Amino acid sequence: MNTGEVIEGTDVTDMAQALNEDLAHNESVSGILQHMQQEIERLKMENTSLKQDLSRTNCYQEAGTEQSTVLHYASLTQDEPTLPPEYSDFKDVFDPVKASVLPPHRSYDCRIDLIPGAPLPNNRVYALTDEETKYLRTYLDDLLQSGFIRHSTSPVSSPLFFIPKPDKSLRACIDYRGLNKATIKNKYPLPLIPVLLDQLRHSTVYTKLDLRGAYHLVRVKEGDEWKTAFKTKFGLFEYTVMPFGLCNAPAAFQFFINEVLHEFLDVCVIVYIDDILIYSKNSEEHTQHVRAVLSKLKENHLFAKLEKCTFNVSKVDFLGYCLSPQGITMDVKKISAIADWPEPSSVKDIQKFLGFANFYRRFIAHFADIAAPITTLLRKGQRFLWTDEAAHAFQLLEQKFTSAPILKHPDPDLPFFVEADASQVALGGVLSQRDAVDGQLHPIAFYSKKLLPAEQNYTVAERELLAIKVAFSEWRHHLMGAKYPVTIFSDHRNLQFFGSLKALTPRQMRWLNFFSTFDFVITYRPGAQQIQSDVLSRYGHTSDMKQDKIGEPIIPPQKFLAPVQQKEFITDLYNAHMQIAPQDWLKDSHNTIQ
Repeated sequence: MNTGEVIEGTDVTDMAQALNEDLAHNESVSGILQHMQQEIERLKMENTSLKQDLSRTNCYQEAGTEQSTVLHYASLTQDEPTLPPEYSDFKDVFDPVKASVLPPHRSYDCRIDLIPGAPLPNNRVYALTDEETKYLRTYLDDLLQSGFIRHSTSPVSSPLFFIPKPDKSLRACIDYRGLNKATIKNKYPLPLIPVLLDQLRHSTVYTKLDLRGAYHLVRVKEGDEWKTAFKTKFGLFEYTVMPFGLCNAPAAFQFFINEVLHEFLDVCVIVYIDDILIYSKNSEEHTQHVRAVLSKLKENHLFAKLEKCTFNVSKVDFLGYCLSPQGITMDVKKISAIADWPEPSSVKDIQKFLGFANFYRRFIAHFADIAAPITTLLRKGQRFLWTDEAAHAFQLLEQKFTSAPILKHPDPDLPFFVEADASQVALGGVLSQRDAVDGQLHPIAFYSKKLLPAEQNYTVAERELLAIKVAFSEWRHHLMGAKYPVTIFSDHRNLQFFGSLKALTPRQMRWLNFFSTFDFVITYRPGAQQIQSDVLSRYGHTSDMKQDKIGEPIIPPQKFLAPVQQKEFITDLYNAHMQIAPQDWLKDSHNTIQ
């Protein structure tokens, strides 16, 4: 087995299975755990679908794009993967032998700074089977030969163990939980995946690069190697390159790769740890972009795994999504996994399902509302009882996932439209833009949020307004400073509320300040047309909704046949606020939302 394949790419995901709950609460790695979970599921599904994948060809033609022929060079067969000829002068970047050479020390070396006085680990050796022992010897010999590890006399040690891979081979992992507890955390942020994907507007061709043994491309800071020591039956060893399992490894590598490719970020490249996506408007431009990125990788002694790379395609799977010029869809394999998911029979089963489904909740309108009967079963101190309501919610979520829409790439040069609505238990909304071809509104993203107990006591009108506020917060990076005023679609109930404010609470006054930072109009839309937002938000909770007692409106109802302008709305709120006596300002302070 190739040394570079021992711990590579998704090994962090396997390590995540061995970590206990204290790692999940580690602030510096919580951002990567969701990525770990989806990678674990991907490995499971790849194993079950391998036979079907082997029948695919390594080259196919797609119509309807700017390119007449789109070649898929990422071979899914057992044939040798092929590097496109236009990149042949960068074959060294894909050389597995050169990738196994010890990288040089750089200013980006991984530091392991310890908390003063924190206890350091000194764990026992784990017992291994004969098969694991045989593999351990090969594993150690390969890493010693490459210089990735060396013999150690460190006073600390972490245990090594093995996890079976989907192909039944073994993957070595080191349990660094003890070291991680004593480590000062690196706060460098991992990028938000939805924000990364927003950059793909107007792109038509893609190339995906997967770095080979990514973490092993970064050295441990000189003098910190002893802290990585791990104990085996063959002795004590320490890493000279950054091992998987360190709490600061994701942040350290993200900082490193961002610095290497900084001139291309937000231009033609998005990077999430060791996954690189190059995107362009046309094939000519794309060739230039790919060559520029490969040049940077070569310059910095970084290597990619050719068999996991995809070149010059109009559709690509990336970070659990399927990306194309038309928009973003769920990975087909993930859809199949959800469709075949067995009905939960324990709290742990529910946690597994929701953990997987939460990653794709942006595709489902009012996910939190629909899932409420299931999430209720996670409350502590109650006996697990799978109810009819939970079963119905589970089936509905499966249906929603298997029919999830294509999410359009946001375009800042086009107007944005927001539909938002609230039920007794949750809020939800959809952000849309009108397609230039068919003239129809297409969703960009959905949001949903379960209401807090205090928020459930709000009047219907307040919950409706809160739904709009949360929508603006969720999509602030799109809506604040938008080129055109944002259009909010609302039914008559919402419009009555905006026009009948005779008194304003302190909470509503804070909302006034929030709304004043956005440019928007509120447009009347009959409830029957509020399909995406209103109807779905009422799922299972219509009978529980409180009714407002609407007083005589300040603005007559007939005025709301036309759009309500933002300035009129703010003026009404201000006038209503002026009618409140100072002694009444703090009456509802217990319901404050920060």
